[in-house]
Amino acid sequence: MDDYRPRQFSLLPIAVKNILIINVIFYLASFVFDSVYHVDLSKFLGLYFPTNEHFHAWQFLTYLFMHASFDHLFFNMFSFWMFGSAIENFLGTRRFLIFYFFTGIGAALCNLAANYWSYYHIQQAAQVFLNHPTPAALSYFISSQHLNDFNNIISANRLPINHWLMNPDDSNLAQQIKVLASDYSLHLANVDERFAEVMIGASGAVYGVLFAYGYFFPNTLIYVYFFIPLKAKYFVLIFGAIEFFSAYRSVPGDNVAHVAHLGGMLFGFLLLYIWKNANKWRQRF
Repeated sequence: MDDYRPRQFSLLPIAVKNILIINVIFYLASFVFDSVYHVDLSKFLGLYFPTNEHFHAWQFLTYLFMHASFDHLFFNMFSFWMFGSAIENFLGTRRFLIFYFFTGIGAALCNLAANYWSYYHIQQAAQVFLNHPTPAALSYFISSQHLNDFNNIISANRLPINHWLMNPDDSNLAQQIKVLASDYSLHLANVDERFAEVMIGASGAVYGVLFAYGYFFPNTLIYVYFFIPLKAKYFVLIFGAIEFFSAYRSVPGDNVAHVAHLGGMLFGFLLLYIWKNANKWRQRF
């Protein structure tokens, strides 16, 4: 792209180096606070849903420096160094920092929005059934969510559910099922795993950096598993497709924020698009 020219060349440019150091410091601090003081720093620095009692505004930034394990930290930071160094050399330190935090915050917003949207549809489906208890409405309610605890509730109440599905005009059975759906709807408002769980890790921003690498260096070869050559643009497309498929499947117990990864890529694209068109606008005038 003519709008961007490399500002510098370094195997470990200043922003990448300092972000790596800060992540390691946060990880060590988490380990020390947990083992010595029995304090879980993720409750203060990880990102919670805004309605959660542990939520604070600073978590939109601090969650990027928190990691659940050494493996989590290592693979995020290795990927960040591998792709981030080239992007910082290309964009310059100031723009790179803006890009990194923009995509990290964007990833968090996308994940929170996806959680709320999913929750909203579950609650909406529950209300539809409670207002008009029909077999079709119950089926819609059941299919609108993928949480293990509701599957357990269905299994425990399979007999009355099946009886009611075969006899939808039975008012007593209908009332039983309505109570069941109402109780679960209230249960979701308090302990839904998507609102209780903390979000930590730099992977959303790392996926944004990965997108930028494919955008600026599409034909550069990346050696998958160190020996399979693949052009960067295809590497990014494959990873994006994997994350999209994983987010769509929404497997119970999967604690990876796939939507955040896609959000990092999306916000990376948006910011690069804004910068590109801003440069064109300045050149016209």
